[in-house]
Amino acid sequence: MFESSLEAKLKADATLVGYLSSRNSSPSIFAEFAPEGVELPYIVFRISRSGGDDSMVQPFNVYIDIFDYSVSSKKVRSAAERVEFILDKTTLNHERYDTIRMFFYNGEQIQDDEDKRKIHYNLLFEARAGRKKWMDNKVTTEGE
Repeated sequence: MFESSLEAKLKADATLVGYLSSRNSSPSIFAEFAPEGVELPYIVFRISRSGGDDSMVQPFNVYIDIFDYSVSSKKVRSAAERVEFILDKTTLNHERYDTIRMFFYNGEQIQDDEDKRKIHYNLLFEARAGRKKWMDNKVTTEGE
């Protein structure tokens, strides 16, 4: 999908990076899952495709989870607001898709554990992108 483009966009923002830990000199932003033992706070994101095979526009859901362990959720809330600011109504580029457009959909803090110091903030974005290979194939087969 377009994980590399999303990761690069998030890691390029110095304000967001300032809210996060780092791993191997890189901000703690990960696709799909965080490595074992990573220091808090960190971001994990996941991109989910939906829609039919015939569409030239591919819809996506982009889930962004921010984790921390603290007596205050201020840092995570600030990071979540920054992610929303960075991604809402932005456009990404990727070798597989033309003009990936992101739209903020929802965000909330999830208290999924008895330990109130465990903080999990969840954001959901919708995205749409042109399918390059579908368009290239369509042009080739129609031109034959």
